[in-house]
Amino acid sequence: AQMSGAEKSDDDIVICAALRTPIAKAKRGAFKDTAPEDLLAPLFQAIVDKTKVNPKEIGDIQIGNASQPGAGAVSSRMSQFLG
Repeated sequence: AQMSGAEKSDDDIVICAALRTPIAKAKRGAFKDTAPEDLLAPLFQAIVDKTKVNPKEIGDIQIGNASQPGAGAVSSRMSQFLG
């Protein structure tokens, strides 16, 4: 079905899943010694398992981050290679 007169394109953006990592108290909680990449890698694998999307067809991944200072984008980028 066509929406709002928009035409389907090969580079359309599709959101296929939304999951989250566990949370704990910052700097002293259960994940204080865990790198963000190590939390995100299993999350990416869970999304692939849940959606049955071929990882080779994924062009980009977007991550939301509420509390990490500094270079959070680097961790997000690295974790997709670990998953």
